[in-house]
Amino acid sequence: MKKGFLYFLIVAIGFTSSIQAAPLNVELIMSGGRAWKGQLIKRDGDWIEFSTGVSARPIRLGASTIERINYSVKLNLEHLLQLKEDREFDSLISNLNQMLAPFKDYQDIPSNLMRYRALLMELYFLTEEYDQALAYASQLASDGGDDVALVENARTYQALSLIQSGRSDDAQVLMNQLGWLGDLREDSNPKQLYLGAKLMSVKEEYSQAMELIAYVIAFNSQDTEWMQPAELLCAEIYMKLGMLDSAEEVIRQISLLYPNTAEYDASLILQDKLVELRAIEAIETDS
Repeated sequence: MKKGFLYFLIVAIGFTSSIQAAPLNVELIMSGGRAWKGQLIKRDGDWIEFSTGVSARPIRLGASTIERINYSVKLNLEHLLQLKEDREFDSLISNLNQMLAPFKDYQDIPSNLMRYRALLMELYFLTEEYDQALAYASQLASDGGDDVALVENARTYQALSLIQSGRSDDAQVLMNQLGWLGDLREDSNPKQLYLGAKLMSVKEEYSQAMELIAYVIAFNSQDTEWMQPAELLCAEIYMKLGMLDSAEEVIRQISLLYPNTAEYDASLILQDKLVELRAIEAIETDS
């Protein structure tokens, strides 16, 4: 990674030196809706020391009485997402962790930084650090409060991380609790169809998995969020079943339709495996 890129990243995110050092300038939204502006001094277990600037001594607040913390930070989420699009995952993870470090003691309290923790969750998943992704997903699902979209996304990554880390039984329990596996049909939510197919694939129930994938592809062609991984999963299952011609065709479609995506990267790996299997097949045919 070039030094110029790292400098550009730090400048673009817009952190100031005052944010990186304690105390932290914040607005606290308390139970009942009352707002207090001041500084977080330190965390002491279930208690937080907070200075309003009026009194010489800080006051102690129960962490459970704080509904939300709004930090005085300026983070360029749009630029961060662009860096994600450019696939600079490892450097982005490192810099995000460094920049969010001053707020770690308060991360269990809902705040305006939760979207960036959600980004870290996704990045850890994309880099196959599933334990880290699961840790962030579990915490966000628990602490997301009334942010329905954030909690839903966190639960999705909980399920995906459990499946990918080999904990399919735990994933099935979670998905049943959330009602995501009940009565899956062609008109079901494409996310639930995909997760169900992913789970069935891990359990080697390939016919059921392919049926659910077919529903995603046939009835949700405009939903690229789930269409793309569904096509990749389709290719993976074809490979496992030894249907190499079918796998090759799906891989070709992915390479044409979804360049510069996680699915494209995974399809290249599948293509290499396909070449190896073709070579083995040719040797066995000749012998």
